Amino acid sequence: MTASNAIDPTTVTGMSRGSVARLVAAAAVAALAAPAPERALALSPGYGKGPGYCGAYGNSASRYSFDDVYACATVASFGPTPFDANGRRSFQCVELSARFLWAIYGIWAGPGTGVNDGADLVDVIRHRYPSIRRGFPAPGSVPVAGDVVSLGPGGAVDARFGHTAIVVSDDQRHGRFRIISQNFPVGRAGEQTLAVDFRGRHNGRALLNGVWTNAAWLELRHRRRH
Repeated sequence: MTASNAIDPTTVTGMSRGSVARLVAAAAVAALAAPAPERALALSPGYGKGPGYCGAYGNSASRYSFDDVYACATVASFGPTPFDANGRRSFQCVELSARFLWAIYGIWAGPGTGVNDGADLVDVIRHRYPSIRRGFPAPGSVPVAGDVVSLGPGGAVDARFGHTAIVVSDDQRHGRFRIISQNFPVGRAGEQTLAVDFRGRHNGRALLNGVWTNAAWLELRHRRRH
């Protein structure tokens, strides 16, 4: 489903599960070919916030959220969503990061942008929006809450597609940051803590689940420069 035919969560109250599924499928077929700018302009500012969003597309909100954007509990969906077009499994990791970027910053990272997976999201969006700085793990370089990170491919995440997540807290002094995402662990929403090597032995990588993993992030929030 594309932005131009997005169903507002408030419009599905009282509709049957099957009715919503048919609406979502029909809208997807009709509008997936729309250019990326048109899809983005068709969505209202802040669209994607709130715990009800997941339910409008056949899922439910998990307990993980940041700035009122909720990770959906599983990957299952009625069909494509405005931010991901992976059929009935459209609550992938990319969906949450793309939804967060739109809802909070008005940055379009959904279908039509060239984002193929979690690993390339940061670089693709950085190319589309050159004014956004790209950060990476190094001594004194830690993402802050509100940044969006790409991980992998490989390391502690999928060897082909990598992963993407929202940074929800950071410890600049000790080089740690916490992320939330969809489909990590596989099939479910989750939360993890990563670490940066301030000794400079693993620049460009962060420690996740005991494995040094390629990482980069979009610097989206104000930070104090030392």
